[in-house]
Amino acid sequence: MTDRIADDPPSASLAQGTVIRSGSMEGFRGLLLELGAEPSPILNRAGLDDETLNKPDRKIPTEAYRRALNLAADASRTRHFGLLLSQRQTFEKLGAVGYLVRHAPNLQISIDRLIAHFRTHDTGSMTRLERDGALALWKHGLAGVGNDPAIQQTELAIGLACKFVRSALGDTWHPDCVYFEHGAPADIAPYQAVFRCPVLFGQALTALEFPAADLDRPLRLSDAGLFAILEDHVARIGEGLGEDWTNRVRQTVRDNIEDGMIRIDDISRALGVKKHVLQRKLKAEGANFQSILDDMRFEIARRFLRETTLPIAQIAGILGYAESAVFTRAFARRAAMSPREWRAAHSVR
Repeated sequence: MTDRIADDPPSASLAQGTVIRSGSMEGFRGLLLELGAEPSPILNRAGLDDETLNKPDRKIPTEAYRRALNLAADASRTRHFGLLLSQRQTFEKLGAVGYLVRHAPNLQISIDRLIAHFRTHDTGSMTRLERDGALALWKHGLAGVGNDPAIQQTELAIGLACKFVRSALGDTWHPDCVYFEHGAPADIAPYQAVFRCPVLFGQALTALEFPAADLDRPLRLSDAGLFAILEDHVARIGEGLGEDWTNRVRQTVRDNIEDGMIRIDDISRALGVKKHVLQRKLKAEGANFQSILDDMRFEIARRFLRETTLPIAQIAGILGYAESAVFTRAFARRAAMSPREWRAAHSVR
């Protein structure tokens, strides 16, 4: 495991390579108007036009999408704007993938298919399901987060995931617990109202926790015939996107970094290819593993520093550094200031 962060800044923001379907902004206009804010100026400031909301299959930069959510929260003076928006959205906003997962035989297969095909909707988000005995964790992560806070985008994703399971299994369903990496807001009542369970902030992961037995429950709208047709259709869409090994490595690093699996041997194994094959594929795309790892560690470090109150030593451990001093030196080479100084200048209040 390497403790190096490259001295040179990344050649381009990781966010420039990630896109999301504009269907992710379902309900955006209506919620803003209800909260007394005008959508058009917000979209324009985010680099989007009004037609974005009318064309759900249009691909827009994830960076612009994230900025629009942040500007909307500020303009409406609603700290939990993303959470509110999640409850106005449907999984059909994901396009063909959304219809596919609603008709799966059970929740396990539904989430597995979502993970497998999610990049047809969003190339910058990562979702992962883990079973640990009687418990299941549905984790959420982001790749390509630049300087804009990702709190609104994260809360929207987790709120929508909860709403999806509730709509699939029954209106009385709720998780056992919800975890967020970012710090707690002043008022957590809206979160408790949505999730109907304990909601913990400042954690080392963002996830829904629920009984693993729920994964075996059939979905209310399950349709085997329609599921088979949609699965074939979504697979063809995925083939049309190409391989994009650079982004796949970014996402796999983000998925595995908290488990300490960030060597190229670990990542190539997770992707199901030999190390030399992965190196060759990355080289063909003008990338290399070390640069991707350096960028991801720096990106994740900034996000934790900006959005959480986790101690510096704990962040260093999450990123795979043997000592916090090594992390501090590596971060300072990239940011021209220590992690503590960077947090003081950039943390979300």
